[in-house]
Amino acid sequence: MEKCLKQSLGIDVSKLNLSLSLGFLSEGLVKDFKSHPDVSNDVSGYKALLQWLGKSVDSNVELLVVMEATGVYHQGIAHYLHKQGYAVSVMQSGRVKRYAQSLDQRSKTDALDSKMLSMLGLERSIRLWQPPSKELEQLKALSRERSSLLKDRTIENNRQGAIESSVYSNSKALKRHKNRLKLFNSQIELIEQEMQELTSKNDVLKRKIGFMVSIPGISYISAATVIGETLGFESIVNAKQLTSYAGYDVVLRESGNFKGKTRISKKGNSHIRAALHMPSMTCVRCNPTLKQFYDRLKPNKAKPLVALVAVQRKLLILMYTLWKNEENYDAEFEIKKQQKHEAFAAQDNNLINQPVS
Repeated sequence: MEKCLKQSLGIDVSKLNLSLSLGFLSEGLVKDFKSHPDVSNDVSGYKALLQWLGKSVDSNVELLVVMEATGVYHQGIAHYLHKQGYAVSVMQSGRVKRYAQSLDQRSKTDALDSKMLSMLGLERSIRLWQPPSKELEQLKALSRERSSLLKDRTIENNRQGAIESSVYSNSKALKRHKNRLKLFNSQIELIEQEMQELTSKNDVLKRKIGFMVSIPGISYISAATVIGETLGFESIVNAKQLTSYAGYDVVLRESGNFKGKTRISKKGNSHIRAALHMPSMTCVRCNPTLKQFYDRLKPNKAKPLVALVAVQRKLLILMYTLWKNEENYDAEFEIKKQQKHEAFAAQDNNLINQPVS
């Protein structure tokens, strides 16, 4: 038999089951796959998976486990296999979808998806996943709960306005709506307090959020929401990946005489975009750098909202930069950067204009 160069386990995760496909890449660059009946997405299924792997994998070659991020359903198997010492990669759905489209695979089943994930692990160099800290997972859960309550509160506010404007308004129904609104407000306040307490107990998290809050217009809640949704930018390696993850990546569709409009994809984390909407409106008023950026873009855009979205994108990248570099916001950074470029340009001109001896 030819020597095995690489082996990869693809796991298609659903709420109840795991679909499995084990792939091998030989020296002749031939791929071979083994399948296994679906196992349950619980501890008993995880143990059955380990037994199969013990009999099937090549012990001389490291096994890579590839799965797609699916809300919370992948977390159990990802944490379990990582604790067992396996190399685990949790892929974002957008990247997996683009890879699947490149295969021209017309059918879609759980078995085919697991094989596709296994093939992805064999063919590509993939960044490994590391379990996020407990505090970041809790922060994400709290921010999601707060977001849900805010939406429900908006719905109740609209209903209350409709009842008050109705000719046949019901005083008892109006009272019930007001009580529900009080409950929403109190629960949102409690969640925000929990978020504050959670981050205050972690010195590193508290210090890094402080860097982000130093940006004029960014509140603690906005910063904490972004950190929770990205799990501390754990899987983000550059600004381009971050904008794509949040759905701020710009797409343009043109074909022949058809000229489409440039817009953001919105194929990303909508919670981040929602969290940055109000801060961006504040920043264009109180942040001199972003206000100048907004004023420069606004006249060239058909709608002011387009320029505001550009501010959100720039704001997100700025938050990421301060988090990674562990620096406070410098309002003079752009001016210093421009002066530095001008100094370099002047030096180049002096070198060019020097007479040749």
